[in-house]
Amino acid sequence: MGPAAMRTMRPEIGGTVVERKSGRPKLHSLQILRFVAAFSVVLFHLGATYKAEFGMERNIFLIGSSGVDIFFVISGFIIAYTADPDRGPLHFVWRRIVRIVPLYWTLTFGLAAIALLMPRLLNSTVVDAESLLKSLFFIPYEASSGDTRPILFLGWTLNYEMFFYALYALCIETGFRSSLAPLVLVLTVVAAGRLFEVDNVVWEFYTNPIILEFALGIVLCILYRRYTDVFAKSARYLILTFIAAFTARLALPGMTSIWANAIVAAVLVAAVLTAPAAKTPLSSLLVLLGDASYSLYLSHPYVFQLWIKASPERLGVATQLVMGAITSVGAVAVSVALYRLLSRRDSFSAGISAAGVMGNAGFCFGPRCENGAVRALSMIDD
Repeated sequence: MGPAAMRTMRPEIGGTVVERKSGRPKLHSLQILRFVAAFSVVLFHLGATYKAEFGMERNIFLIGSSGVDIFFVISGFIIAYTADPDRGPLHFVWRRIVRIVPLYWTLTFGLAAIALLMPRLLNSTVVDAESLLKSLFFIPYEASSGDTRPILFLGWTLNYEMFFYALYALCIETGFRSSLAPLVLVLTVVAAGRLFEVDNVVWEFYTNPIILEFALGIVLCILYRRYTDVFAKSARYLILTFIAAFTARLALPGMTSIWANAIVAAVLVAAVLTAPAAKTPLSSLLVLLGDASYSLYLSHPYVFQLWIKASPERLGVATQLVMGAITSVGAVAVSVALYRLLSRRDSFSAGISAAGVMGNAGFCFGPRCENGAVRALSMIDD
């Protein structure tokens, strides 16, 4: 077996199925965790809807906001695990753009159109040329509500994702092959934000300590690569550690430190990496839902809005709970439909192939290359 063939094969690592499709590993356990994280955010917004629209005293799914922390830790891990410095920064950046931009721009333009044509359907979204451009190009700005968020309000997390990708690409461009370089760079950015107080929205946003969660993901990847066998043998201890950390977090709801959620998220990711590999119909379904988790994360608030606008006033508590459950399942169904629509090769690869002239810059486009760049729309697949 030659070196090329060996590079395209990976055994089970730490109990996690790892597939090689044109050189891309796919860790099924983390893909399933992506869905868990996305659905946690769905539940958080469901609880917020119950509280804001139907008068419940508190958000019963408040802990669901931690799904964002899980996303960031997984992103740090996956980027460090799959990045290929040999292919250069342009290839790296392109893969990130293809993964994030199509759905994000589609939903942003759709929401902007609604805000301009039927503003009564939205609560507080205000759209003008400046906010639209900044939203599309991941530039933080202070919205009319006072929050720092784009038109598609959950896009604030994508601003952090794209910033992290930019830092990683900078390290690749400057010749640093080790994932230690972006780790140090993330730490430096946060330290700069603490040392130099600048009254600027962009500076304050991108130096927020929340980006340390990407750094935690990188650390996990470094440890996982170096001590794979230790991970495999430590499954029960990692699970117990997660349970203890999660319980402590629930017992201290007022704790606002970034580490309160970050540590719990990192331990959970570490524990999931040791999950036993088993291809079953259920696991296949969960992997599909993991593939669609990006769509679920971005689209579910607007599925909820449709429910709210269509619901009659003064519904009973039991009816609210049932409709909320049905709407949540509907949001998952919509996300799978969006994922399948946007990952159709026929609807996207033509545009990629048309850009194939950029191959001279280190890119590789079209169906002939790695089963099409559209595969990058999956949340975890590189």
